[in-house]
Amino acid sequence: MSCRVRIGAIVVGVLFVIGLVLPRLVNVNRFRPKLESELSAALGRQVKVGNLSLSIFSGTVSADDISVADDPAFSKEPFVTAKSFRAGAGIMPLIFKKTLHITGITLVEPSITLLRGANGIWNFSGLGGGTAIPSAPKAEESAGSGGVLSVDKLEVDNGRLLVGTANSAEKPAIYGHRSQELPGCLAAESG
Repeated sequence: MSCRVRIGAIVVGVLFVIGLVLPRLVNVNRFRPKLESELSAALGRQVKVGNLSLSIFSGTVSADDISVADDPAFSKEPFVTAKSFRAGAGIMPLIFKKTLHITGITLVEPSITLLRGANGIWNFSGLGGGTAIPSAPKAEESAGSGGVLSVDKLEVDNGRLLVGTANSAEKPAIYGHRSQELPGCLAAESG
């Protein structure tokens, strides 16, 4: 019985050491240009992602900031900014195939600006249109890359929503996790 306990302890110890050493061996920042490019292409907006880090134990890739550009017809300010984000990543494809599979994204303290144009169209209506032209990936980034980026789940933690009219001097209304309900016109049109 004590032999099984020792073997179990050794296996747990080895897995713990692998969990500590592996993130230092896998440079997830090399996926940043591809991630930005694929997110930009998928959203049709320019996406910027900060420094990436990997946690084997939680299976997440994290970044210290993210920014998604707005449709230039509505604003030159970002559509979404977030203090940080966490992305659940498939660890086995990352280690063995050097590919990044996103299982979910959590935006931490995001600020999302929703603007309605004079014609009644919202700035989020063009999302996913693929109109952004991302920069061409380098040869080493595109080698072995294929497929489309997909995200299984999106969560928002402690966010803030600004709702207003495009090209207006009036300041947008601010909605947080503890403030008033969304305007009926926004809830009806976005749902």
